[in-house]
Amino acid sequence: MTGEPYPKSRQLARGSRRYWRKIAGPKTWQAIIDSKQGPCRVCDDPKGPVEYHHLVPRDFGGDDIPENVVPLHRECHRLVTNRDRDCCLAMFSNLTDAEYAYAVDRAGEDVWQRVYGLGAAYTDPTASRKAPDGF
Repeated sequence: MTGEPYPKSRQLARGSRRYWRKIAGPKTWQAIIDSKQGPCRVCDDPKGPVEYHHLVPRDFGGDDIPENVVPLHRECHRLVTNRDRDCCLAMFSNLTDAEYAYAVDRAGEDVWQRVYGLGAAYTDPTASRKAPDGF
């Protein structure tokens, strides 16, 4: 066999290609949580404990940054994770411009359809983010 052996650094994926998304450490997570205090993005209720949901999931390449994390109550988080259409639409309509822009830039204009099962009306950047009648 000729050529150079497969270097261990490439086998272990160390170096510049090790992580393909931004991963937050404990201090960064605390800063994200501190910046995301507020009402649930689904029910808009400011009371009660919240959990933090990635708009673009980690397995879709979502980063651990404030623009990709939204506060949700436990039950609302469960419903969004299970792709409940009404809850996903409510969350979608309550996103900030920065959160919406991050999701589209990171995962593409069809992110809402691929991740949350929302229809094609939500892939059009000129479409209103409010749910149309009949949904």
